[in-house]
Amino acid sequence: MENRFDLYDLPEGHEERFLAKLDAAETRKRKNRVTLRWTAVAAAAAALLVLFLLPGGNRYFTGAHTPEAVYCAYLDRVGTYYEKLSVDGATESAEWEAALAAMTDETIPLFDQLPEEMSSREKVRILKQYYGDLLDGAAQLKKEWNN
Repeated sequence: MENRFDLYDLPEGHEERFLAKLDAAETRKRKNRVTLRWTAVAAAAAALLVLFLLPGGNRYFTGAHTPEAVYCAYLDRVGTYYEKLSVDGATESAEWEAALAAMTDETIPLFDQLPEEMSSREKVRILKQYYGDLLDGAAQLKKEWNN
């Protein structure tokens, strides 16, 4: 059987309706692509904000969900600052080390001072805030000793 398009003429306005539907479909695809791109940009910006601008220095403790993990992450970060000082061997390293020690050394760590009856979630929040602020100060100190 032969194709109807081969035997009969197209109805009046068929080509215009077809092209209008085709244009509408292409416009929708274009809008979807633009929306997808802006969504990806917004997601990337949100991820950067979460990682670098969280209040209380939470960016240092992304995987820490227990008070012990927060404290260990803090100690690891401080340890890397001391290692950096020893590797650099700067002439003023004693001054920088004294400043870092004054900022980060604790007679009794806050981790040990929190009451037992406090919930783990509340302890984590307090520790992230406190140790995050200390690490922000240590990071600022590191920037200064690198200059």
